[in-house]
Amino acid sequence: MSNKERLQYQPPHALNDKETQFRNSLPTREKELHQLATEMLGSSYFTGKTHGYTAWIKSNPTKPPQATK
Repeated sequence: MSNKERLQYQPPHALNDKETQFRNSLPTREKELHQLATEMLGSSYFTGKTHGYTAWIKSNPTKPPQATK
């Protein structure tokens, strides 16, 4: 059995809301790079573990919900 026969492609993980916001904020070239990584790495690629995403999270902290009166 060859290596190609043993490998089984797994689809990438679904993006959560924050990861979707991050992807939407990227310039076109970076979106293309993330798409390429998703296609090449499949289930091994996690947007939430990329350097760009972690830097984006640090610069866009989640604000606590406002209390309504």
